[in-house]
Amino acid sequence: MQLNKKLLAASVGALFASVAQAQTSVTLYGIADGDIRVDHTSIGTLKSVGSGGESGSRWGIRGTEDLGGGLRAMFIFEQGIDLSDNSSPQGNVGGTTPNSPVSSSGSRLFSRTAVVGIGSAAAGELRVGRAYTPLYIAWSAIDPMGGGLVGQAQNYAVGNVTRFDNGIYYDTPKFYGFQVTAAYRLGESSTNSVASGSTKNGGNAGNAVLTYAAGPVLASYSFLSTKNALDNNTTRSQFAGAVYDLKVVKLHGLFFDTKNGTTTRLRSYGLGVTVPIQSFNLFAQVARIDNRYSQNNSTLSGDDATFFGLGANYSFSKRTDIYTSWGKFKNKNNAVNVLTDASNAGLFTTTGALANITPGFDPYSAQIGIRHKF
Repeated sequence: MQLNKKLLAASVGALFASVAQAQTSVTLYGIADGDIRVDHTSIGTLKSVGSGGESGSRWGIRGTEDLGGGLRAMFIFEQGIDLSDNSSPQGNVGGTTPNSPVSSSGSRLFSRTAVVGIGSAAAGELRVGRAYTPLYIAWSAIDPMGGGLVGQAQNYAVGNVTRFDNGIYYDTPKFYGFQVTAAYRLGESSTNSVASGSTKNGGNAGNAVLTYAAGPVLASYSFLSTKNALDNNTTRSQFAGAVYDLKVVKLHGLFFDTKNGTTTRLRSYGLGVTVPIQSFNLFAQVARIDNRYSQNNSTLSGDDATFFGLGANYSFSKRTDIYTSWGKFKNKNNAVNVLTDASNAGLFTTTGALANITPGFDPYSAQIGIRHKF
């Protein structure tokens, strides 16, 4: 009898252990993406080995726990990796960026994403931490190149903010194809020396997106408002876009608009196409950046630009593909625009380096690479 009780206790313990294990799921995942890139700039033709041409190279851990009654907890920790030198992109944290004040001067461990949240299918999901903005998720889903390659829409996405630090995020449940996603960034100005005194709300930002996805249609509208941490001036940005899937071809349309008083008013318009051919995907898009105001006065500046992007990838499997892309700007008058890819990588894309580019110069870039997901 005593032996049977011990066997019963052991069996019950094993049962509960297996149930607990089934309720909690933790996954290690990542992307390794490397490319060879050539950039034609105003100081010459430059060659580089890149990381994250089609998708940013990364590794991460994500998990969920079933809390019962349809409720679940979740977390994501995701670290960027630069394959060319083994450094950590998005790794620096500083307290001097006007539009993104922070409370730390250290370095990031999980530079791409670090969030924890709770939600259910009926109530939606609430998260806090550092993550993509709803705007970035919306336009990259409509971009023919998915937010990657030198031919991507990021090159003309005026007013884009990719991530929020100190963010609060909420996704509603889907209702007849509609969903609202929203995020709010706290500037943390009370602990930041840059945003203080009269600019106590400096760095705060809000973003909301309405998305419709049903059948062959994907459409989104976004509104983003950000406060400058130094002077509290507000920048307002809008995005609208749609994809229509005709099976043999996908048609893409994107519109961006951003304004800050009478100092900045930029609009851009893009049209694109995706052509799937068995394991191949061919991409193309053309866009126009319309500079409504100059940086110094409210007159029309005429510093406009036209963007051209081409790309293709071939999938060996669901995890591995090779890709190539080409992008070019035709900059009018004193316009300065440079080409970037999925990792915001590439030569002369930072503020300091832009000073080395001749205004009105027409840059172009080309790349070829391989991406593996695990």
